[in-house]
Order: sequence, then structure tokens, then C-alpha cells
Amino acid sequence: MKICFLTHAFPPAETAAASYSNSFVSELLKNDFEVVVITSKRKDSTNVIEHQDNLSVYRVGFQLPIFADFFEFMMKVSTILKGVHKIENFDLVHSEHLFPAPYAGKFAKDNRLPHIVTIEGVSNVSPYSKFLFEVHKLLLPRISYDVLVSWGRYVLEKYFLKWGVNENKSMVIPGAVDTKMFNPNVDGSFVRDKLAGAEKIIFTAKPMYLTNALGMAHIIKAMKLVANEFQDFKLVVGGDGRMYNKLVNLTNRLGLADKVKFEGWIPQKEMPKHYKAVDIIVDSFIFTHPGSITALESLASGTPNVLTEIECLPGEINVPPKDIAILSKPADEKSIADGILTLLDDEKLGKKISKNAVKFIEKNFSIENVVKRYINLYDEVLDKYQPA
Repeated sequence: MKICFLTHAFPPAETAAASYSNSFVSELLKNDFEVVVITSKRKDSTNVIEHQDNLSVYRVGFQLPIFADFFEFMMKVSTILKGVHKIENFDLVHSEHLFPAPYAGKFAKDNRLPHIVTIEGVSNVSPYSKFLFEVHKLLLPRISYDVLVSWGRYVLEKYFLKWGVNENKSMVIPGAVDTKMFNPNVDGSFVRDKLAGAEKIIFTAKPMYLTNALGMAHIIKAMKLVANEFQDFKLVVGGDGRMYNKLVNLTNRLGLADKVKFEGWIPQKEMPKHYKAVDIIVDSFIFTHPGSITALESLASGTPNVLTEIECLPGEINVPPKDIAILSKPADEKSIADGILTLLDDEKLGKKISKNAVKFIEKNFSIENVVKRYINLYDEVLDKYQPA
């Protein structure tokens, strides 16, 4: 079977989303599928074709700014998909994310091909996310597809079904993590030596756009409270983006320059080492986001986590179970600080919940198990297109 996989994020992009897409495609190849990837190529108007064994990658050149590239991808898919099909003759179209889906759905319908659409999630917090929320609300009920896959039950029931998405043509399959890449056996000693300077190292990392930065601000404020009880620590903050300077300024205003180290952008391939090198990983979600790959990656690492008691995990149950992480209240720096102090005071508890977290991830979110579910779905929908 040959799959056409349309995704906005794919290596060499160094993001959690690109890492997921790469792991997903690699697992399909291991299961003897042929895969045609159509993805983006930033800062270049040319199209690039790469072939390797059973994988072909078509990179669509982009020129618009990053906030508009989703729409440029949608427009360019409409011109490239027909030509790629003539060359590759694929059997099924899988749109990862909304934006390739409208034209891909029409193309698949016109050519009697199955069409799967996967949606990670939606939010309506920042002005830009509210705009994207309305775009999803407008387009999802109108797209032609055989099955709509939501990463989380919460988003499917709270939004998609209420928007008019057909319940009989929708299902939940979560995002996944490559546990061969993120696991407790990773050697983080070199990174630990580089970050040395305190007895305990606390870590958080995300792209610093508005909603992420607001959550990171709560973590930084929590350090002021942690320092009242425990002095020999350092918070390492990974990531960059347009809110970077605001977070640095916040740190300085709070008098925490000696307690918070801004590491800058960390390549995705280095993230497993950072997760393993530190003592505590902390995240702060200020809105429901049942599709966080970064949360899956950090839980898989074997390092104790402080997570938010809010819908932030993909799957059927989106609030993290209490036995895999210390849970803090949303947008509450005192609650975050209390969670961190609990782990600083009780290493045995940290080892227990991190061991539970690794088992939880392996059972529910390993890339192998998630791709098996998609393979079963591919077989099921393709059977409907076979001649009687």
C-alpha cells in the first residue's frame, strides 16, 4: 500500500511536531508501506523532490511569513497533489492537520481514493489561536473525508461534534512518542556537566510564542516561591521566539537572574539528553491542549514531571493521571512551586511517579502502538473502495 502523507512539519525541521511526523512515517516504512510525503520547505519558493527506498518527499517552497504559511501550504497543495499522484499513484491520502485537507479531500473524492484527516487539537486563547479556531470551525464540517481522527476525546466532543462533524465518521487516535528516542536509558551526563552550577536542576522548554510564554511566566514566578524553601537549584529554560526578551525581563525584575538560565533554542535531537540530565521537568498549560507531544516526550524520559491538572494529554482521558506526575493548578505559581518542592523533598516519590509515567507512555503512546491503529484504519477504509 502506498500512502500520501500531507504534513506541515517534517525534518529537517527541529520541532516536536516534525519529530512525530518523522517517527510516524518511519514506522509505516518498517511495516512495508510505501510513503509519499508532501511537506513544506521554508524560505524558498522552489519545490524539491527526494527519493529514498520506499519513501518519496516532495517539499513545497514557502515565501509567506510564518503566521501565514499554513494558508500558503493549503493553496500550494491544490496545485501539487494532482501532479504527484500521476508520478506516485498512491492508494490513500492522509492529511495531518487541517490545512491540506480541503483540497486533499476534493482530490481524493474525485479520484475515488480514501481520505483520512488527523487533527491534533484547537485552542482559542491568543488572537492568532482564536483565528485558527474559527477557521477549523468553518472548514471541518465541510471537508470530504472517510474518517476524521482527533488526537483527544475532549476536543472531539467539546468542539468537533458540536460543529457538525459526523460522529459516525470520527474517532480518537492519540499522538505518539518515539520511545527509542525518549526513554530512561538516554545518557544525559554531558548535558548535566554543561548545566552544572546547582544541586538540583529544574527544566522547562517550549517555543516562546504567546500562550506558551504565559505558561512559562508562571513557572518563572514560581521559582521565587521555591527559593524561599530551597536555595541550591537552577531553572533551565529552553526555547526561543518573540516572547523571549519578555521572559528574560520578567526574570530580572523578580531578581532571579542567578536562579534562571535561558538556554535558547535546543535542537530536537538534543531534547532527550536534556530531559534525562535534569532533576525535575515542569510544564504549565494555561488552556486545554489535549495534544501535547512535549508532555509525552518528557513523561517518557524517566525524569519526574510537574504537569498541569488540565486536559493536556492526547487520547481518551486527557487530564494526566495523578500517579504519573505531580499535578499543579492551571496558571497558579504557588501550586507549581508546591509541586516542585514536593519532588525536591521526596526523591522516592519522584522515582515512583517517573517509573509509572514511562509504563503509561509505553502502553498508550508508543509510536509502534499508535501506527498499528492507523494501519488497521487504512485497511478498513481501503476495503470500502475495492470492487465488489
